[in-house]
Amino acid sequence: MKKIWRTCVLTAGALALAAALGIGAPPANAQDKIKVYASAGFEGNTWMDASLNLITAIANTAAYKDRVTLETQSARGNAQTQIQQINAMVQAGADVIVSWAISPTALNRAIRNACGKGVIFITWDAEVTEPCAYHVGINQDWAGAGPAEWLAEELNGKGNIVFMGGIPGNMVDLRRNAAAKAVFADFPDIKIVADTPSMWNNATAKQKLTEIVATHGWDSIDGLWTQTGCYVFTQMQVDAGRGDQLKPCAGNGTNGHRVAQLAPGTTEGAYGLRSASMGSPPWAGPLAFKLAISKLDGAEIPHFYEIPMPLITPGQTVLCDKADLAELQAKDWSCNAVPLSVAPSNYFIDVWHPEVPELDAFSALEGTVPAGQ
Repeated sequence: MKKIWRTCVLTAGALALAAALGIGAPPANAQDKIKVYASAGFEGNTWMDASLNLITAIANTAAYKDRVTLETQSARGNAQTQIQQINAMVQAGADVIVSWAISPTALNRAIRNACGKGVIFITWDAEVTEPCAYHVGINQDWAGAGPAEWLAEELNGKGNIVFMGGIPGNMVDLRRNAAAKAVFADFPDIKIVADTPSMWNNATAKQKLTEIVATHGWDSIDGLWTQTGCYVFTQMQVDAGRGDQLKPCAGNGTNGHRVAQLAPGTTEGAYGLRSASMGSPPWAGPLAFKLAISKLDGAEIPHFYEIPMPLITPGQTVLCDKADLAELQAKDWSCNAVPLSVAPSNYFIDVWHPEVPELDAFSALEGTVPAGQ
């Protein structure tokens, strides 16, 4: 079996850089605020909501609120719209553009133009191929392969699975899907009986799986690999009276997914789900913001800043009471789920990390800044 191992490039030097990403030397034109734009390639799911809320929150912390202005725009899944928005940001005098790119290549000309005008252009999560752009994100190959390896081993190398990707054509989706399918190709007794996109939307994922189950039936499905929807799929089975027959699910890290991994009865929504829950941390967004400002202040930053990808399996889920800054600091940032009364089940929960110590779960939920930050 081919393994695609996770790599972690948070070397001592990189960690030192991250630790130094507070307020830097002010730019020469200190009388003018730094113009920062956040360019979102899509909208409509809680992962992007959390990312943009965290960027808003970091811009309002004491280190930055008097230095920057922030404006956010969404391309709503349309590459041409994002190109036009980026061009308009440059014309409006952008100093920094922090972007989730809807395409790895379509935006390149606009990005190159921005760099040529002196704009610091940095992407988070979704990378582009334009060399002048900086990037912060996880290893997207491991994001597909890691959960796939877990599922293949959980099924002892055989069975029928449902395969559900994200938004087709995007770099994130392409790399995750390709890496996962490369893992499953090593197991000839694992059969993909349905292959469909989730659009990174829980409602869409539920609708797609409902159609698949209507055709195949639950009894002919042995496991699920999905970029969105493990908790929704679990609830579908519970509602169908199959709570004692839950199918193992490998997928992305919503709060409900992590809570479902907990032992039955320990909290609302806990089912003892056999699952691997990966996470593409939304805190990559505010870290990209911090790195870009640091670069504008004259610091050297890596072109590709890889951050660690959580891959939470049964027994590793740690529940926080509310995940405010005080609790996160007290628990050394170790919790990766909160009660459903605090954060919705569909909320992507990997929102805090020591590299963004100013923020907490409420920064992601509401865009707020913790007291004293």
